[in-house]
Amino acid sequence: MPSHRTGLLIIRAWVEDGSADPLRAHIRLTDDISQGIERTLTVAEPDRVHEAVAAWLQGLVDAAT
Repeated sequence: MPSHRTGLLIIRAWVEDGSADPLRAHIRLTDDISQGIERTLTVAEPDRVHEAVAAWLQGLVDAAT
């Protein structure tokens, strides 16, 4: 068994025609793949996608230290 954890983040993104905010991104993530997908969220702004990815990456770093 490895002494490190492996995280996983999946982003499924699409555009909803006719919407004032057409971007949709469904994010599934876990900080430890042995636990399965731990969280999901759906966002409609690119900045929210960036924030979610940055927070997830920082969580991986924090857990390793």
